[in-house]
Amino acid sequence: MVRTRASILALVLSSPWLGCSGGSTRTTGAAGATGSGGTGGTAATSGTAGTTGTSGTAGTGATACGACATYGAAVRTGQVQAAEISNLSGMAASWRNPGVLFALNDMTEARVYALAPDGRLLARFALASAGAVDLEDMGVGPCSGGTCVYLADIGGNLSARTEFAIFRIAEPAVPAAGSTGTTMVTFERFRFAYPDGSHNAEGLLVDPGSGAIYVVTKLAAGQASAVYGLPNPLSATALNMARKIADLPVPRPGDMPATAASAHPCGRGFLVRTGNTAYEFRIAAGAALESAFTVTPTAVPVGAEPQSEAISYRTDGLGYYSSGETASAPIFAVACQ
Repeated sequence: MVRTRASILALVLSSPWLGCSGGSTRTTGAAGATGSGGTGGTAATSGTAGTTGTSGTAGTGATACGACATYGAAVRTGQVQAAEISNLSGMAASWRNPGVLFALNDMTEARVYALAPDGRLLARFALASAGAVDLEDMGVGPCSGGTCVYLADIGGNLSARTEFAIFRIAEPAVPAAGSTGTTMVTFERFRFAYPDGSHNAEGLLVDPGSGAIYVVTKLAAGQASAVYGLPNPLSATALNMARKIADLPVPRPGDMPATAASAHPCGRGFLVRTGNTAYEFRIAAGAALESAFTVTPTAVPVGAEPQSEAISYRTDGLGYYSSGETASAPIFAVACQ
């Protein structure tokens, strides 16, 4: 389903989440088709190239985007209703489908679930024979075909790994009435390694302007995470080598480990979720995302979630969602105050 510039803007302007400071415009386009292939870990060919801008722009359709000066309390919007989503470990708000949240399970199941904010299951999308080892987070961002969903096979909870991967699919359309079946989707698989050994990680950031990928590591409770950047563009054939960007000042002493991350959709920074807290790294409009890695973060509200594992900004930037890794996990929303 491709929406016109006017219809997308009308949807955003009718949102009850508006009325916050820091407005700007992030442009998004309809998702392009991913090429054939992609099964068994073989890279697919991406669709027709789109226009990618900078500083929080990507694609061709206008969507209002802003940032909250302060946030209100976390409000429970519902709970995950599908029993098959029992280990929710990543969440990302759809750019193409207003009001839809993408989610994935932990570990080897390369499947994307589309949820309503109240937790209803709307659709399933599967990556056949992906060969995932430990999926932990996901994000939505620009790609050559328009907008894509990125799945991060970055976990090392079971044993140390020497190779990791990012899976990418063209952002699918979610039927308004939902679907009971499973749609098979083609994908691209990008292998990567760290220059300094193996790292466990559970946070993924996708730059909304350039599509660059960043991984936030997970250490023991109270130990600060690091950020590693991947080459941009990624190679679909060679092993991509990550580079260390920064050591973050969080998690702080007393915090649980970092379990999720989300880039602001109009380039105003990013969120890091720990098991008991959440932090926002704020930057001015137009600043490079990498500049956010050196700012002092602000603690922001979160709900009481069992084993907190997922966080995602809204696509208008005026709030965020979070959830946890349990059966029937609650979904919380935080809006501007």
